[in-house]
Amino acid sequence: MKEYNFPLIFVLGAVIALVIIIMSVVFLVKAIKRGKQIGMTNDQFKKAITTSAVFSIIPSIPIVIGVGIMMQFLGLAIPWIRLTVIGALQYEISAVFAVSDGVTELTAAMLVSATVVMTISILSGPLFNAIFYKKYQGKLQELQAKNKEKMDFITGSLMSGMMSGIISAILVGGFFTLHDATPDQSGIVTNGSVTLITLAVSMGIIALCGVIMKVFKQKWLENYALPLSILGALLVAFFVHPIFVPGA
Repeated sequence: MKEYNFPLIFVLGAVIALVIIIMSVVFLVKAIKRGKQIGMTNDQFKKAITTSAVFSIIPSIPIVIGVGIMMQFLGLAIPWIRLTVIGALQYEISAVFAVSDGVTELTAAMLVSATVVMTISILSGPLFNAIFYKKYQGKLQELQAKNKEKMDFITGSLMSGMMSGIISAILVGGFFTLHDATPDQSGIVTNGSVTLITLAVSMGIIALCGVIMKVFKQKWLENYALPLSILGALLVAFFVHPIFVPGA
């Protein structure tokens, strides 16, 4: 791992992190100025900042775990650089294991291949947004104004289909691996029972939060329901995993 951690890569990582921090501060200042212009109160500012912080920190916990997994192959700096900017953890881990399948240590060529896949390839999204998004957004708004009912129907159908596909994949995958220790693409060994228990716990926490908000009028809980469900599911998975996958 030492050859992956040469000083230049840490300097590049520090520069990238600094740019992101500066951008965040700039947009925060702009948002506060705009909020004052439209008459937002200090309480509204605090609520917005707190909510944003919670929704940023809690979902980052699985990402930190994934970074730890990738460190054994890419060193310390490259995973942090990659996931500091933009990306989805499952794709980054898949990219790493696609080029490292069957080996215990990456060669220089493998390291470069994984890094290119994780960095250069992702540029298509930001470049598309920078060049075409403004025009695309204008056309989309025009289309929505003329066909609001149809667009609402299409959007709702797409969302329902996507959620049905995701839930079905989780349920089917869980039921078919109920009694089997199954390694995923990242090499982590799990079990269908863990998957289903985790899903049930997260759904239960969301449902409980919904009942508390509706019955006891605790509206503030709305901003914390999703983070609580993520943390609860992670905690339960941590404790039940050794039971169903002993020694993994």
